[in-house]
Amino acid sequence: MIFSPTLFIIEPFYDIIFLAGNFVLVWSDFVNKYVKKLTEGIDKPTLFVYSLLRFFVIVVLIIQLIHGNWQNAFFCLLTLILFLIPLFIDKNFKIDLPTPLEIIILLFIFSAEILGEIQNFYGIFKHWDTLLHTINGFLCAAIGFSMIDILNRNENFHTKMTPIFAAFVAFCFSMTIGVLWEFFEFASDRWF
Repeated sequence: MIFSPTLFIIEPFYDIIFLAGNFVLVWSDFVNKYVKKLTEGIDKPTLFVYSLLRFFVIVVLIIQLIHGNWQNAFFCLLTLILFLIPLFIDKNFKIDLPTPLEIIILLFIFSAEILGEIQNFYGIFKHWDTLLHTINGFLCAAIGFSMIDILNRNENFHTKMTPIFAAFVAFCFSMTIGVLWEFFEFASDRWF
């Protein structure tokens, strides 16, 4: 038998790489079938950003599985699941989110989970957490405003809301989500 330094380095990780590869292939096949149903009728910019970010997350997932970093692999799986939420809402509840809002939500999820947690942007960039909290506030306000807009366009809803009231509801919605998030962060830091 001829000694191969490459084989010597890879051999201990062969089982892990084999299992990780099979898991990713099976999981990707399942998700692809489900995602194909979900993405029918979605506009091209959203689909492009979604596909690109999903590709990056799968690459990071494979790297984390190869390195045996199971916590980061879990974050990748969580990110892939979170990416499905806007599509799920769009298809199942017939709520048409504006394209820029959908793209910003996807970028926010990617920034928080992949860049923030796995790539340690929280540690590298001093104000990364503040930046994400600020963006989250604007996102929640936009979601609150979109909900009011959806109600205003609905024929079954007989009251039309003024722009000032819509802005007030969006502000209150954003603040409420922010406070609930801080409660969640405090509880997570305290108990885990």
